[in-house]
Amino acid sequence: MSENPPNNPPYVLQPKVHWSRATGYLQLGMLEQAKTELGMLPHELPWGKQKRAMRVEISKQEKNWAEMCRLAHGLRMEFPEDAEWWIADAYATRRNQSVKLAREILLEALVHHYEDAMIRYNLACYACKLGSLGECLDFLKEAAKRDERYKQMAMEDQDLEGVREALRKMGWGDVIV
Repeated sequence: MSENPPNNPPYVLQPKVHWSRATGYLQLGMLEQAKTELGMLPHELPWGKQKRAMRVEISKQEKNWAEMCRLAHGLRMEFPEDAEWWIADAYATRRNQSVKLAREILLEALVHHYEDAMIRYNLACYACKLGSLGECLDFLKEAAKRDERYKQMAMEDQDLEGVREALRKMGWGDVIV
């Protein structure tokens, strides 16, 4: 009988028990314990995907952008039908590399997820950060057309400070969602 690696608990339970524990630890901000429980999950689907998804969130909380990039990119390549991995990859890429590279990821995502409001909203943020204010407003209007909540978010988002006055003139500051 082989020994468990030193970071793993001395017992192996059903995967759903380890998943439940990992989820609880993550919610409590106990990231090391969450990682330990994740280590006990099998690599096969669905656990492998869920495990990597939680590791993306843990990396985000740890501000480990390189690791988040690696994980989110892998999930995006394996599951391109899930818009969330495109967004996570861009989010981490922005922090680990550049806004310009993050923008490129989301422009490609738009081809696959044309109706996704969150992708458009993030593209608006990136456009604003890159000084393309007209493009920013266009993406924001398209995001808000798909989901009105983006109007209020835009009024509070620091990334969109460059277009705040234009948004007020459009009446977005008056929106109650």
